[in-house]
Order: sequence, then C-alpha cells, then structure tokens
Amino acid sequence: MPFVPTRFIHASNLRLDHQPQGVGAVSKESQISLEDCTLLTFQEIVKACLEHEIDFLLLTGNTFINEDHSIRARIALLDGFQQLASENIQVFVIPGKHDPLSAWDLHSNWPANVTFLSPQDHDTLDILRNEETIATLQVLGAANYKKQQPLKLKQRNQLFNQRDQRALSIGLISANLPVQTADQYGDSNQSIALELTSEFQAANWQSDESNEVTVDYLALCKGTQRHTFEMHPGLAHHPGTSQGLNYDEHKQTGVTLVTVEPQAQLDLRLLKVAAVRWLMIELDLEPETTPQQLKQLMKEALLSRKAARHETLWMVRWLIKGSGELFDSLDSFKRQSSWSSELALEIKDRLPVMLEQAFYLQYRDAYSNRSASDLMHRFQQQIEAFKRETESPLKHLVTHTTQLDQTWHERLGSLTEQMNEQTIFNSAIRNGQTWLNITSDEEVHS
Repeated sequence: MPFVPTRFIHASNLRLDHQPQGVGAVSKESQISLEDCTLLTFQEIVKACLEHEIDFLLLTGNTFINEDHSIRARIALLDGFQQLASENIQVFVIPGKHDPLSAWDLHSNWPANVTFLSPQDHDTLDILRNEETIATLQVLGAANYKKQQPLKLKQRNQLFNQRDQRALSIGLISANLPVQTADQYGDSNQSIALELTSEFQAANWQSDESNEVTVDYLALCKGTQRHTFEMHPGLAHHPGTSQGLNYDEHKQTGVTLVTVEPQAQLDLRLLKVAAVRWLMIELDLEPETTPQQLKQLMKEALLSRKAARHETLWMVRWLIKGSGELFDSLDSFKRQSSWSSELALEIKDRLPVMLEQAFYLQYRDAYSNRSASDLMHRFQQQIEAFKRETESPLKHLVTHTTQLDQTWHERLGSLTEQMNEQTIFNSAIRNGQTWLNITSDEEVHS
C-alpha cells in the first residue's frame, strides 16, 4: 500500500498560567504580557497544530502546575482542545510531576479527542487515521511488555520504507521516572548516548537480548532544557519548555514538529511559539568607550535579532564586562533606567515588541598585564578561584563566622539573599587595584 506520512507536535512543560520569576519592576503593559505569556504561547501551539495539519498533539508532563489552582489554565486547555477537535486532531496527555492524573479531574467534560495516559497503563495504544494505525503509544516502565518480534539495534531495516511498512512506535517516559543522560545541557542537534537506569531497563526498555529495543521515538519529560539523544537507531527527545519563565530558560524554547517521511524518515523541527523572549546579551566595555558607542553597540545587538510575529515582549539582561568611568556610572539604578528608556525609544519604530532591560555588571581591568604587581595578580587569582569553587560565596562566608551567635547568623543569612554578589566582587577588585597595584620599585623597597 502507498506510504502515508505521519506528523505530530510534541510539547512539554507548558506550565499554563504559571508566573515568571526574577523579573523585578516592569511597566504595566509588560506585566500583563508576562502574566499571560504561557496562555498566549498555548494559543500559538494550537495554531501550529492547525497550520501544519498534524495527526495528533503529544503533551508529556507539566502542562499546568497543580499547586497554582488556575482556572485560566483549565479554560485555555478546554478552548484549545475543542479547536483541535473541530479539525479531528487528537490529543494525548501523559501527566508529569506537577500535573498528576488526579489533577486533570477526569470526570470533567473534556472533549472526546483527548486521551489521558497513566504510568500504570499496560497496553499499547493505536493511533488511528481513517481506521488505519499510523502510530502506537506506550508508557514505558508500566509493565513487562515486550514486542513479539523486537527490532535489533544494528540489524534493523529502515524504519518507514514502502517495502516493510509499519506504524511509528512511540514510547513515553513519565517525568517521575529516572533518566540519566551523558550531558544534561546537550544541544538539540547533538547526538549523545542515552543511558537509562538498570531499574528502568528491567521493565521494558529492552527485551531479553541486550541489543534489542522496542520503540522508534522515545518521548521524554526532563526539565526545561531541550535535548535530543541518539538510540542507534531511533531517537529519544525532550522538547524542553515552550515558554521560558526566567533568564535561565532563554535557550531554544519551543515545541517539536515530528514528521515521518519515506526519505527523511524521522525529522524533528523546532517551532518557536513563545510570547515572551528572554535574552542574555554580553558586551565588552573598554575604559575609553563613549556613551554614544555603547548605545550603538546595544542597538546593533537588539536589531540583529528578528522579532517573531507572535512575540509581545523581550526581557533583556545586559551582561556588561569592563571598567572605566562609563562602566562605573552604570552601577546606578537611576542611570540604568535612563539608558533603558532612551534605547527603547530610539528603536521603537524598528523593533515591534516591548522591551524590559536589566543590567548585570562584571568588573574587568582592561589594562591588567605583566607590569601589574605580583601581589595584585595573586589577589585576583584568589578571587576568581573563590568564585569558581564556591556556589554561593556570601553564604559560604556566613557559615564560617563561628564566633557569632544564632541570631546574628540568621540576620546575616537574610542580608546575603538581598545582595548582588557580583557587585561585591566588582568592588573588591577595584579596591585591590587601588591598594595592591604598586610599582616594582615599591615592592622591592617596602
């Protein structure tokens, strides 16, 4: 029979109506965009499902956060699922750590196109189109299930050819099951070996022969970072999160369009759908840099990036490394606000999104060289080593103040949470330059 392509969207960690963190003071308009960003992103996911005419939508965990008790999240899901039902697009939901099956309230009136899968499900589920199976789904780790004719790793034919045609086999791993990867922060285009715990392998990852697997596509839900792992053959994939909620989630957010074709076999494409983009932009500031030059650098950095039609707001954090009078002036909150306002006004007509900007300064001595005193070099090396070796330097220092009583320990601990550690390191380096960077003659004769 003729080959029929299969197409679906894999999304995870939607966290509908969960609010962003670490934002700080923003305008009223930006605050509204931030509050609605996950809901707007879900609308874009639904639009993408319709635009790409997919067969089904696969949601693998943390679609919402149960502890939020959000009515808006529920309304958004009902509306989106109904739109997909009108086009005969199926939805398959596997619960995650933050949206357990009980939180979905299965007695509610969910549209008929929605299927919920439980980690306790034992059976393989057929996904049908016109009464023909186009893919199968199975929650792995649920039972000691094995295929009658397992597929060997190094001896398997092409997955989806016309001569030996069969449906795509999809395995699902709940967010609560342990998965260990060789690189927790691997790039989505990088092929990295996937290692599963022995406990999980014993269930149904492999058959009795160690070189045989049961699925072609392993759908993961593991954190907010996007990952793709080679299984030789086949793929294990986690799309990450569709909408970042802080500056740590600024890389490769989106959902994955998975297409099975006779030529490309299994093709994964990132679809960016986020309403709010989080940007981390690094700039080097030399002591002689003028305000006009800095503003031009910032303009170029922003305008070199193209805003997507669905984006409403860019959250920008400027990581500025340098020294000098201009650098020192940026340490003032009032000055930072002035820079942000002027920059946003000048590029308003060329960048059709709202901007919120924050500054993160890291002192770097542009003239540090061999002529600097040996004492100064050793001081800087000690500071850098302390930063590298200590996850929370200020807290580390507080824990070593053994001469203080418990009350003072608590006070200092509270204060450290309100301090910017990098600002303190910047001041320490400046003071070191002033106190320790003496001439060679002074070192000899002191």
